[in-house]
Amino acid sequence: MLGRFLQPNAAALISEVEVDPAARASALEVVEKGYTVIPAAVPLDTCRAMIATFRAYEQENDTLFAPSRNAQGHYPRIVNLHNAIPDLAFLFTRNERLLATLDTLFGAPVSLYTSLFYEVGSQQPLHRDTPVFATRPEYLYFGVTVYLEETDDENGCLEVLEGGHNMPELDREAMAIRRYGSLEAVPNLDNDIWVEYQNAVVAGGSQQGLTRRKLHVKAGDTLIWHPQLPHGGTPIRDHARTRFSLVMHVTPEGVPVYHQNVFFAPSKPMPESAPWGYYDVDGRKLADHGGGVSFGHERNYHRDQFNRPATTPALTPG
Repeated sequence: MLGRFLQPNAAALISEVEVDPAARASALEVVEKGYTVIPAAVPLDTCRAMIATFRAYEQENDTLFAPSRNAQGHYPRIVNLHNAIPDLAFLFTRNERLLATLDTLFGAPVSLYTSLFYEVGSQQPLHRDTPVFATRPEYLYFGVTVYLEETDDENGCLEVLEGGHNMPELDREAMAIRRYGSLEAVPNLDNDIWVEYQNAVVAGGSQQGLTRRKLHVKAGDTLIWHPQLPHGGTPIRDHARTRFSLVMHVTPEGVPVYHQNVFFAPSKPMPESAPWGYYDVDGRKLADHGGGVSFGHERNYHRDQFNRPATTPALTPG
């Protein structure tokens, strides 16, 4: 059953799945709370090795990395860095409880769609991801973060609106028609309707008295959040500190991902098969987007432009 977690009797269905009890418990927590934290999903030695590997690539490819550093010398986000540093994909393909949990929730094998590599926290307001990860069928998506360093109030942690995944969806088509005049005029990406939608979601959560909860996690912990869970990054107090993590956007294999022009037109017929192919790592599927890597969606490179360091740290099996 595709989209097991979206069914009205999701908890009962998941309880019947033959899977490791810990993965079942994580899946049930996603259904109940909108998120789950899998403790120590990745060994600490692997976390340290991933950071050291990143530093080795950074040093070897300074001409590519340097223009994207912020005032503190950090990188806010790097898109699909796993294309240039293949070891990063192991945080997905060798994260066994994560995979078992996601397979259980989807009712189908999970695949990696895209990734974001963070050196520091995102400092984003509360938001839902679904306007820019609009699948067909809808909501067949999860966000995942593997933390390579611990997070707290000093280096910026994730904040969630617990239970916000259960709030009813807004009237998206009415919102789009008010703003653009027709569903056909909705652009792929537009910040104005993004802000309008997210503000309405957060206001709805406040009216329901939902709790904002900060998630302080340890290195090696893995977070899964529901596609409709409002979440964001808290302000960073100590800008000298890093908060290395890999965020991954995952779907069942073959599910397409659209953007706001589709999310705000849910009645519009769209293909339900992904136009991209996949490649295999450890028996898991990763979407093949042509090997592109971008720094903050501004500086775009191909993986072949990155030089591989002579040596990188050995990884502990996950």
